Amino acid sequence: MKGVMGALGGASPALVGLAFGAGVVLVAAAIAAGRPNFARRVAAGRPASMRAPGRGRGSSVFAALADSLGSTTPTVVRRLVLLGADPDPAPFRLRQALAGGAGMGCAVAFGAPFAWSRGASGLASLIVLGALGALAGVALWDRLLTVRANARQRRIDAQVPDASELLALAVGAGESIPAALERVARISNSDLAHEIEVTVAEIRLGLPSTRALGELGARNDSAPLDRLCQTLITAIERGSPLARVLHDQARDIREASRQRLLEEGGKREIAMLLPVVFLILPVTVLFALYPGLMALELMP
Repeated sequence: MKGVMGALGGASPALVGLAFGAGVVLVAAAIAAGRPNFARRVAAGRPASMRAPGRGRGSSVFAALADSLGSTTPTVVRRLVLLGADPDPAPFRLRQALAGGAGMGCAVAFGAPFAWSRGASGLASLIVLGALGALAGVALWDRLLTVRANARQRRIDAQVPDASELLALAVGAGESIPAALERVARISNSDLAHEIEVTVAEIRLGLPSTRALGELGARNDSAPLDRLCQTLITAIERGSPLARVLHDQARDIREASRQRLLEEGGKREIAMLLPVVFLILPVTVLFALYPGLMALELMP
């Protein structure tokens, strides 16, 4: 007990305050997770077969803490859907907890020699460092999910023009829209082909084609794909000619992609000037002026 009090007494007030704040957040998350809401109270009286699968108390506490940090369960489910993975957030939360544990272990391993050199006063610093490492691991895993989901949606954006051209060729050859979708999903091997394959499977199970196409657009965060789905839905509902519209749409998407690349190139060109102006140019000026300055200093 005296060692702990000595460690807390030797630590800086900022570290003690940070540790106290982290403890308050953990306690508040545990209380929020343990308090039953109205839905849980109603579900307690329903048969076991009608209840939603529950989570353990430990996972509930971790999920509540993650929700308080901004990584809410609905956003995780949405990003998992955008990634094309299983929308169940439980495996992601488990991996996120493992990432937090790994971050805490790395932080403790890094700070242990410094804490050991400071003696008892380094204990509080080591605890705070471990908590920060755990939070960094959790945030990094959440950020990785966002990056992967956005990268997949960008790949889908780039694949829409090719799929539109293939659909136009298939429809122009006399195939129906569901048959054309099935052909595109079969001959292509891409993220968009996987999404179209899911849509074709839904149509085979009896879902109306317009609804399946609407869910395809809602399942992804891709403006070109949503435009393609709306075009197909309009053609199904109104019987409008489709082949020429799909060709024109593919051309417009490629033109928009080219314009976006030009804009991105202009931004990168400005960003490339920063190291030139602040790193290379000062060194060049220094090398040019240094001999003259040395000559002036050596003059009597």
